[in-house]
Amino acid sequence: MTAPDVAVEHTWRTTWRGRIRRARRRPVVVAGLLAALLVAAFVLGRATATDEDVDIAATIDRRILPLIIDADGIWTSGSDDRTSVAEGLVALRHQGDASIVLMSFDQWLVAYDAILLQLAGIDLPAVARPVQRQFISAVMLSRDAVEVLGRAADATGATRTDLLVEVDRLRQRSEQLTQSARASVADLDGQRADVAPPATLPRF
Repeated sequence: MTAPDVAVEHTWRTTWRGRIRRARRRPVVVAGLLAALLVAAFVLGRATATDEDVDIAATIDRRILPLIIDADGIWTSGSDDRTSVAEGLVALRHQGDASIVLMSFDQWLVAYDAILLQLAGIDLPAVARPVQRQFISAVMLSRDAVEVLGRAADATGATRTDLLVEVDRLRQRSEQLTQSARASVADLDGQRADVAPPATLPRF
């Protein structure tokens, strides 16, 4: 091989080695750019959130979220004078004991209605009303689940089983909608809230 040929081959190898090295670095560079863009988007979101948006989010935290916690308590923890919906559901499903549901059914509905009335009566700026409606719908779904639970307490056999599955579906949808509303509050505060399809509900 002549000297010119050697020089050409050396140049060719050097060029392709450089391309290979650059190609290996490219995924790292792209990943770094994506991470930088995500950070920039988060910072920009925080920077562009107006004082009014932050005030609205704070108002929701102060006036609506305590009611949502109270509504969740009707289902999960009850109170001194009221057994929780969850306890009635467990007793009916696993022991076939409908007594808790039958005794507490009206109290549960009254408690949910009181919270719904308070939620609907809160006056918020127009930009926050969709979030307010989400929370109201979430509480309403739990109330609907109690309605179905009452029907299950009066039913037997396969009909009761089907109604209890519907109770689970409504309650799960209520929880999903509550999480969606909380994410909407985070958006109002200039935070980044991910968007994803809800989990699949149980089927009959």
